Amino acid sequence: MGFKFTSLCDLLSQLEENRVVKATTVKPEAPDIQTVAQWFHAHERRLHHPETDALAFLSCLFPERRPDRVYGLQAASLARIIGRCLGLGSSRLSELNRWRTPGGPDLGQCVENVLRQAENPLHSGKAISTEEINQTLDQIASRCRFSAPRARRQQGAVDIESALSPLYQRLSSRDAKWLTRMILKNYAPITLPENFTLSQFHVLLPHLLQFQNNFESALHTLSLEPMNKFPPRPDRFLIPQLCSAVLEHLQPRIGYKIGRPEYYKARSTKHCYDLIKGRRMSLERKYDGEYCQIHVDLTNKQSPYQIFSKSGKDSSADRAAIIPTLTRCLNVGAVDCKFKTSCILEGELVVWDEELGGIADFHKLRKHLPRSGTFLGIESDSPPQPYEHLMVIFFDILLLDDNICLRAPHHQRRLLLQDVVQSIHGHAAIAEQEVVDFNRTESRSQLENSFARAIAQRWEGLILKASDEPYFSIHTAGMNDRFGRWIKLKKDYIPGLGDTVDLLLVGASYNAQDAAALTFLQGLQWTHFLVGCLFNKDAVVQRGARPHFRVVDVVDRHGMHWKTLQLLNQLGQFQARDPETFDDFHIEMGRASLPVASVIFQMPFIVEMLGSGFEKPSGARYFSLRFPRILKLHDDRSMMDAASFRELQILAEDARAVPVDELSQEQHHWRKRLKVGNGLNQYIVQRSRTPSTASVSSTESAVPEISDTTMSAHEAGLQSVLAKDFARKASAVNPNQNPTMDRKVQTHLTREEEGHLSHKAGQTKRHRRVLSKNQNLSNCRTGKQDLPEHACEINGFVSKSQVRDLGVQPHVASAKAVGAQHKDHAAVGKDAMEDTQRQDLTISVNHTPVESVIQPNASPLTTIPVYLSGQSSETGNLSDRQDSSNLSQFLEALLSEETRLLFKISNPRAASQEAVFGIALVNRKVLPLGQLIHKIAKALVQLVSNKVPSQPNKGRIFFLDASFLAEDVCPDDLRFCLRNTWRELAPRFFYACLYWTVNGQDSSVHESGQADDVLSSSREVPQGPKNKHLVSFYVSFDLVEILALGEHTSPNGSSDPHYPDI
Repeated sequence: MGFKFTSLCDLLSQLEENRVVKATTVKPEAPDIQTVAQWFHAHERRLHHPETDALAFLSCLFPERRPDRVYGLQAASLARIIGRCLGLGSSRLSELNRWRTPGGPDLGQCVENVLRQAENPLHSGKAISTEEINQTLDQIASRCRFSAPRARRQQGAVDIESALSPLYQRLSSRDAKWLTRMILKNYAPITLPENFTLSQFHVLLPHLLQFQNNFESALHTLSLEPMNKFPPRPDRFLIPQLCSAVLEHLQPRIGYKIGRPEYYKARSTKHCYDLIKGRRMSLERKYDGEYCQIHVDLTNKQSPYQIFSKSGKDSSADRAAIIPTLTRCLNVGAVDCKFKTSCILEGELVVWDEELGGIADFHKLRKHLPRSGTFLGIESDSPPQPYEHLMVIFFDILLLDDNICLRAPHHQRRLLLQDVVQSIHGHAAIAEQEVVDFNRTESRSQLENSFARAIAQRWEGLILKASDEPYFSIHTAGMNDRFGRWIKLKKDYIPGLGDTVDLLLVGASYNAQDAAALTFLQGLQWTHFLVGCLFNKDAVVQRGARPHFRVVDVVDRHGMHWKTLQLLNQLGQFQARDPETFDDFHIEMGRASLPVASVIFQMPFIVEMLGSGFEKPSGARYFSLRFPRILKLHDDRSMMDAASFRELQILAEDARAVPVDELSQEQHHWRKRLKVGNGLNQYIVQRSRTPSTASVSSTESAVPEISDTTMSAHEAGLQSVLAKDFARKASAVNPNQNPTMDRKVQTHLTREEEGHLSHKAGQTKRHRRVLSKNQNLSNCRTGKQDLPEHACEINGFVSKSQVRDLGVQPHVASAKAVGAQHKDHAAVGKDAMEDTQRQDLTISVNHTPVESVIQPNASPLTTIPVYLSGQSSETGNLSDRQDSSNLSQFLEALLSEETRLLFKISNPRAASQEAVFGIALVNRKVLPLGQLIHKIAKALVQLVSNKVPSQPNKGRIFFLDASFLAEDVCPDDLRFCLRNTWRELAPRFFYACLYWTVNGQDSSVHESGQADDVLSSSREVPQGPKNKHLVSFYVSFDLVEILALGEHTSPNGSSDPHYPDI
């Protein structure tokens, strides 16, 4: 008889009904856990009856766990088939197709609604079983060429309509809904608690699936002695004993993919260090290729190789091109082959470029690896070149004849792998590895150096594996769950370090299945958003031409926080237009696989997007962000501030280029970036391609969510962005009203973390240029020691309006001359210069002749307050007043009138701009750089809250390594007044520069047209009922910052004519 499908639908329906209960409970998973436990208790006897096919039941309960079965059915094609199966008329077909309507139900719910109007007659003696459904799905999968070979061999080809008609005509409306969702492999809106549900079927099943991720193999193990004698749901105290007893019977089976260990995502090198817990670790390079698990069975003379993909699908036929390499590197058939019958290895498939002499980009793989015999997404690629071929990188061995290697510690498996595999240059190799003992004091520094080197060389990241632990933690009795897991360390996992670009959302579409999965968001109109760039930016800026957008990507619910999705749906209602009638601009789809837009946004949204580097998408001729995620919305920028299509391609090209000649400098730069990330840990705010500013507040708080897509700057903008749209609509009624006056976006921070910062290399207006230097891009080269002689701007670009607002005189220079001066900061190429049609400007400040040639008579080290963090073992020659270890004394000195008077002697130009400088010496053994910046910024905010009119409004604090004290430093030496002196010291001692600005109720700020920039990056510090001050912070890591300490070019008093504004 089997197991009734309607009983399984009872469970699924009860879980769906739990949505209301889960919304009102403290632990949302509790109702589902209780429902699953009660259901399995009620059906336990029938589930384990000999007539019940356990494989059929589990395949119906977890359809997504059958990657070997591919049906070739999407919602549109399945809806047409269901309509024919049920013989629906036009009115009921319209009801069935409501899933296409934005905001409508998913296809499964539409099927239930249609069948409910005329229920099928049900016969108790002819109830459909899970076995019958499983057999039907096997038949449908056997006809699809994308199914695994074993699935295609099981059944003969059948017509889909004739296979599904008997099922839909005998099911109730409710059960037909779940069958529809099962075929689509998506039970949304419900989510089964997977491990708990599997353990309710059999307590050992989750562990067996981790070992060999295949229902058939796991059930086979449970049928063996003595496991077949174990109770499926034993008493709790017996579970550890049963798990230990089953370990010796776990035998890998050739032809069934072994599962992979779970891994942690390290959010910083400090987080990674904490996860390691003093163990000895293998740091392996993470290769940017396709995972493969290779099974070799020498007893099978016809086809000894089986190659499985990450999903567990047998892809041997598609990877046949690598088999000759496998034969050579494993010495198969030769006398020196290290195994006699079988072997299982893990590796990564990449493309080797003989001309490049290295591994080619990831997108080259699709020209060498077909999908079920068809090369997909190569229509826009160049044909395979004769100097390109597949290469396999091995990183583990799991079985060698009768030796179950995965029980052995990693270092032993590594030695065995080196013995079995013969490296062949450009064809087969073993993954690069570095072993670090994290019991040693220098281990943390080694980790930072290794990761910085990986980033500088454009590696995808690092994988950390414990050298003394087996492949799975279950092979070590009593091992903590934290152990046995790998640690994945990638740049884009660390907040603030990923590649980010400002792009546009130009349209949206709706997917009913995705909407159904977001049960807590009601009334969603769109789930997918089209990411685009201006294709004719020059023409739009210069001639007011009709905008032409190219859609380069799409981002769905997986690429944004749910609050961002909700906000886009709210704001989009005011901007949505019908694509058929809207003609204000032209939209071009970058590739055929992108969804069709159901609406176009009249005013595209500007979003900050994070990616894991850049890649060429399938079927495209261009590069875009890899795994794009939305970090936040910008309401203070126009679409001209976002990257154009040409600018996006230049950014991608620069980010992918490995700086061979400057590798050490860039590695040094990334080490400093990682140290700051360690100090701020997960509270650091994400940065865009124009590094955004976060500011400090002593009153407001909201913890950014720790996820791949943070919400630190988004949540506070919800009401302000809505207010902006209200103001925009109000301006349509009252044209005299300026809606931009209401724009204000703030970043909320927790009270405890109120001082955390985002890092920025310049003011907002300076960085509106997309192609200016971006510290988040992989090709950042701020660590260069050959600093420009006249580094007046961090990025080498400044707008004419900014120069006018700052009160300085612009001098237009030739592109060649300015490019030579700023080659280290904004070398974007001739095309980029033509694209923006802007002239670079160098500036000189209007000062009196007396100030410009004043004779230096005091070193900055005798006038600028110095703060030493922690206690250093070295001693220096600084005076007691300057060498204060008390932070409050340091900041009070920084803001004092005495310091301002002394500052005029050593740094007259900076003093004339009403700025002050301070120096903080960093002792990293006592306090990491990021935490020190946080600490100083927080204390400065508290001190500014008691601000008096005589205190300065802006300044900089330079962070230098405390080893500076160990040098033979004479503070009175006038050479510290020279820029060249600090230029020589910068590579050895400079870490960062913290800018701070205090803006009171100064109407001149608004009159200058910069109010929006000030407000968008600042925080109010409460001063009383009327007096309020806005404190802004940003951090620069550029070595040129330190040059501001020296204003002179020679000891005779010659000042630098290119000295920048403060």
